[in-house]
Amino acid sequence: MSTEEERVWISAWRSAGPELQRIRKEELRSLDDTVATLQATMLGVLDSVPARGDSGLKEFQVWMKKWRSAQGV
Repeated sequence: MSTEEERVWISAWRSAGPELQRIRKEELRSLDDTVATLQATMLGVLDSVPARGDSGLKEFQVWMKKWRSAQGV
């Protein structure tokens, strides 16, 4: 992306930002409690992560070992 394209892109988002924020606030204000609860529940159901058979400690230790190596420790 050229510098001019970047300026246009940034300008577009600057002008769109306040309008998007206004729309978001309006939607939140008009949200019914029952609908909001159902939507929040569906987020938990649809985006749930499968249960792990372990604590994840081994995976964490592997990450930390890689990080230490990258840090030269």
